[in-house]
Amino acid sequence: MRIVMPLFDFDYDSSEEFVFEGGKYALRRFNPDDEIPNTDLFSKLDVEYMKDECWALVAQDPDTDKYKQEVNILLLSFKIYKLSRLFIKYRLCKDNPENCSTITETMKLVLPEESNGLITFEDLKIVNEGFLNLSRMDTVSYRTHNAIYFMYRGFLSEKMIDSFAFLMMAIESLFSDEKRHGMTETICSRVSGFLGCKPRCKREDINRLYDLRSKIVHGKVVVDDDIRGKPCVLYDLQYVAIECVKKMLDENIYPIYEDVDEKENYFAELVKRELENP
Repeated sequence: MRIVMPLFDFDYDSSEEFVFEGGKYALRRFNPDDEIPNTDLFSKLDVEYMKDECWALVAQDPDTDKYKQEVNILLLSFKIYKLSRLFIKYRLCKDNPENCSTITETMKLVLPEESNGLITFEDLKIVNEGFLNLSRMDTVSYRTHNAIYFMYRGFLSEKMIDSFAFLMMAIESLFSDEKRHGMTETICSRVSGFLGCKPRCKREDINRLYDLRSKIVHGKVVVDDDIRGKPCVLYDLQYVAIECVKKMLDENIYPIYEDVDEKENYFAELVKRELENP
């Protein structure tokens, strides 16, 4: 069985195909006439929409119980490493049209105006390595699995307030401790220390984001679908979440979550160093 998922908003500067994760998934040229089955599931508008695209993500003989989640993790790795706008909206299966589907929720990304979403062949190698690590991180513990799930949901959410909540939950999954008090101090010191107080990730930046989270949760500010009066806050939080997960992956830190004591000792030492070297 072959599942073909046309890629939308995929800005690629090469004509070369690419194989991910040992052949499970691949970037392939998309020929709509060869891949779109004759089914009532897709409207004429759907078909025309697909015909505008020339690249697709292809799953060859996928595990039907796992491939959708794995594809979501692969798409998330594009967000983390390339701030890419790409998304999938359809799953096509010429062999068995019953496996076709339309995806009603698609991943979004809040981007600064200066961001360049162009993807090179070399970028795909980086994304693939991130995908492999993200897949491993997903299985390490409940905390790492939940962080990845909440991050994915944050990029999937239509409403700004929903996205803010999910991304903050991803950060809390990674940086909260095993206690039930002092959460603000713990998370803000751990995140800022973890990211080395890099620009836009300093202690006051994390405090500002977490303070807004607390005010929303405890009913101290008026909110609606947009975070009123805070047009850039979602991008700031998105940036922090991406930088945290990227460092976890690139420096192979995520295995500490296999052991609660190792995780707590790691962050205790990190915060101690931050206090000693403000």
